Amino acid sequence: MHDETELKMDIISTLPNCILLYIMSFMTTKEAIQTCVLSKRWKDLWKYLPTLIASNMHFQKDSFFKNFVVNVLLHRDHSSALRNISVEHKGYGPPQLLAKLVKYATSHYVEQLKIDTFVYARAKRRIVFSRSMFSSHSLKYLDISFRDSSRTITLPKTLNLPMLIECHLKDVAFSSGRNRAKPFSGCKQLKTLVINNCTLENAQTLCIFNDSLSNLTIWFGILFDHSYKVKISAPNLKSFTFVSCLNASNTTHQLFKNNLEFLEEARIEVLCSKVSLKIANTLKSWLKKLSNVKSLTLCSETLKVLSSISNFPNIESLRFGNLMSLVVKCERAKPVPYEGLKYMLQDSPLEEATVIEAMPSYYDELQFVFEPTEMIYRKKFPLLR
Repeated sequence: MHDETELKMDIISTLPNCILLYIMSFMTTKEAIQTCVLSKRWKDLWKYLPTLIASNMHFQKDSFFKNFVVNVLLHRDHSSALRNISVEHKGYGPPQLLAKLVKYATSHYVEQLKIDTFVYARAKRRIVFSRSMFSSHSLKYLDISFRDSSRTITLPKTLNLPMLIECHLKDVAFSSGRNRAKPFSGCKQLKTLVINNCTLENAQTLCIFNDSLSNLTIWFGILFDHSYKVKISAPNLKSFTFVSCLNASNTTHQLFKNNLEFLEEARIEVLCSKVSLKIANTLKSWLKKLSNVKSLTLCSETLKVLSSISNFPNIESLRFGNLMSLVVKCERAKPVPYEGLKYMLQDSPLEEATVIEAMPSYYDELQFVFEPTEMIYRKKFPLLR
């Protein structure tokens, strides 16, 4: 048994460093560094790791975690590229450490950066990231979540990230100029964008103008004060999700500048605390821009807003001629919106829609525990004859 173990160790020792580093890149950085005690060969091997993966959950004190991350960045071999930084802090992460991570990533050719933490600023002081800190020609993936701190963390007016392909932003504020924020104008390769509970600083409109964008998600929870407008110009969009609570200040405008000819799937889940004809007509105009969609998900509250239009459902058709799937979320104990379903299906080749008993997505931050159930609504249902 002892000889067999030694044989296995000998096999590992024959592997080249590039293979060992590849295996170690799937470990947390703390685990990878612990291999330095195995032999002289392993002593400095961690310094060439292409990844930095760390969580404060693996440390007894936050100070240990902070010192660990700083020392890894300081003592690694800088001749070997660090491609991926992923840092998680289940608590209030030190702002200085966050700034150091962003600065390192954008100045050392990092390709992927993920930071997930809460941020606490004393006396509600803003933490403003400069434009130079978000300027990189190597970064391809960005995922930053500064939980519950959208009034604390402010990004620069423009993210100068020309190679960025995928971007996830949660609880941050966008800087603006002339009453409009255009943070993504410098992201020419952007394909996927997810904006979750983000605010604007001194602006009324968030502009998302990008010809390369194919997947866009805009998400505002029910507890979030969404008071600004969004304008989108993304002619090559294939997937679109919009979740929000609507009011007069953020809906009475055109959401899209152009028709979405290549759109394949869309999800629109909106809640209106006070429905008005103006809001209903605006929502209808948004849906008309989605008329080429093949798969559509709505919530019953969205259909409720539409139903407030005079003479509904005998109004202008939305002409979903390519629709192959319609899913409607309906809260438990609430009536199924049959008239709304009839209206949505009238010009589509679809013979049935799926109604799911489930909480709408804008309730997600409240962490409801609710197992969804499904039922099928058929176009020729007797109640609709």
